[in-house]
Amino acid sequence: MTRCFSLCLMFLLSILFLSCGASRLSREEAKRLSALPEKKVAEQGLSFFIEKKYDLAIDTYSLILSRTNADRRYAAWARYETGFCFYYMGEYDKARENFQILIRDFPQREFSNQRILAEMLISKIDKGLTDGI
Repeated sequence: MTRCFSLCLMFLLSILFLSCGASRLSREEAKRLSALPEKKVAEQGLSFFIEKKYDLAIDTYSLILSRTNADRRYAAWARYETGFCFYYMGEYDKARENFQILIRDFPQREFSNQRILAEMLISKIDKGLTDGI
């Protein structure tokens, strides 16, 4: 019952997110990406990041984060990259929040690289050293 409720809630939130205009991805693009495996979605997010289309990258990574059964490797990557996009956009509070969620939700050793980088960027944000990586 709880899993069913969680799935329904995630579905409704994703519909609300996509329909309220918060996403810059078109509905068609979000639907297309949602049908792909996490690896392909992450690759598209990375492409947007490289093109400095940070809003599109965030929207793309959010498609992975909204999956309740997402592969944890890609979920950790998506969380880190979301924080990194916010960092590059100068939205340091949102960046810190995503990095802190990564550290909290992915304590396993296999995610230590992302956690170390997130901790370094949190430290830079806290010290006001945000004018470059």
